Amino acid sequence: MSAVMDGLKAKIHCPMCTRTVEGLALPEVRLGRSRLKVMPGQKCSRCHASLDAGYVLELLPDTDQPNSKGRRAA
Repeated sequence: MSAVMDGLKAKIHCPMCTRTVEGLALPEVRLGRSRLKVMPGQKCSRCHASLDAGYVLELLPDTDQPNSKGRRAA
């Protein structure tokens, strides 16, 4: 059984134009460490460069994102 994970809204640093843009991030867990990765295939909204090499600065608050107990925020 595979789970489909939607991306989480985040601020992402574009390596080409060095600006912070909004994008989607995916959680990644490896050997007990967790981090956020940029969802592949996204483009910068300012310079249209690929954000695959960018890094996630922070998650954006969103009412549609699940909280820590897996329930949706009211």
